[in-house]
Amino acid sequence: MASSFVWAEMPVDDLPDLTGGALPVVQYKGRDPFSGRDLTSVSQVEYEVRIKNQTGDPLEADSLIVVIDGIREISGKDVSSRLDIEGSDGSLQNGKLFFRIPSVEKELPPFGESESITIRVNNPDYLRFYPPTIRVKGIRRSAKAAVKELLESLMQKGVLHPEEAAKAMESAGEGSR
Repeated sequence: MASSFVWAEMPVDDLPDLTGGALPVVQYKGRDPFSGRDLTSVSQVEYEVRIKNQTGDPLEADSLIVVIDGIREISGKDVSSRLDIEGSDGSLQNGKLFFRIPSVEKELPPFGESESITIRVNNPDYLRFYPPTIRVKGIRRSAKAAVKELLESLMQKGVLHPEEAAKAMESAGEGSR
């Protein structure tokens, strides 16, 4: 499956990696099948994944995706190819699967959390593995873009004249230098 478009006609492969500031929060759905005293394996594991925005800037909510970077077994070997991951929204050019993060709002605010998605991993060989390593990709919203959108909205509502909005944009641009 070829990479598809997510935001503003930008291919998902070209979305910036936000993993350093947008943290994937991965939890077992239900109970952790691999903890406890008994060595057990299961044929299917479900993870609940959401994003916590630690960037200090809003993120474009409709641009956010999570990429399954790999799944490692107890020995450290990547076993992604031996597992079946259900429900992905596509794959990157390198073959890694991605999932879109659903959004109710237009932005994910700083220090906010996204809606959750469920990632199902079928485990036909009954391997014991760690939760997936996940990367976050998306668009970080700049303060200048937010000001521009606000000014456009105020013009549409008739609160600002176009000349006033242009002047405000110029002064906002000077303030960000």
